[in-house]
Amino acid sequence: MIKFSLKYILLAIFFVFIAVHSSYGDVSFEKLGNKKVSYLDFFLLKFENKIFKRTQILRTQVIATRVQYSDIGIQVDYDKKEKSIQVKIYSIMDRKRYSQKKYKQKLSDCNQVRNLIFYKRTGYKFFTQKRDPSFSENIMMEIFDDVFFNNIDFDEKEKNFLLKNMFINVTVFNPVNKTELTCFGKINDYELK
Repeated sequence: MIKFSLKYILLAIFFVFIAVHSSYGDVSFEKLGNKKVSYLDFFLLKFENKIFKRTQILRTQVIATRVQYSDIGIQVDYDKKEKSIQVKIYSIMDRKRYSQKKYKQKLSDCNQVRNLIFYKRTGYKFFTQKRDPSFSENIMMEIFDDVFFNNIDFDEKEKNFLLKNMFINVTVFNPVNKTELTCFGKINDYELK
C-alpha cells in the first residue's frame, strides 16, 4: 500500500514539475515577444545579413578577371558618438595565387570590393581598368535603394539621411607580403580614399 501511494505521490510531483516549467516557458516567450527592438537595430541586422550574403560574389573565379579573395570579413556597427553607421570589410587575397604572382594592392581594389558587394559591378572598364564614368553615384544610389531598402518602410528623407551617415572602411590584405591597403569613404562615394 505504501509503495502504491509513493508511486502516485512521485507521479503527482512529476506532473507539477512539468506544469511549472511549461508555464515558465510560456512566460519567458511572452516576455521576449513584448520586448521592443528599435527600427535601427532591425535595419542593421537585416543590412549586415544582406551584405554577408552578397560577399559570395568575391569568391575565387575560375577565370580570374579581378583580384581573387580567399576570405571576406564583414562588420556593421552604429557609432553612437559619431551618429553614423560604420561598415568594415576585411578582404584577404588568395594566398596560393599571389604567392606565385606578385601583386601590390591598389585603390581600385578597395573600390572593386565595395562595388561588387554593394552593386554587383566592378565600376571599372574591363580592358583599361579605368574608372567607368557610366557607373555614377546616382546609379549606385538606385541600386543600393533597390537592394538594401527593399521591404523596409523608410521614406525618401530617411533613406537620404542613412546614406549620408553611412561610411565604409575596406581593407585588402595580401597574406604573402603581409601588407594591407585601407580605403575609407561614404558608402556611395564615387571613389573611396
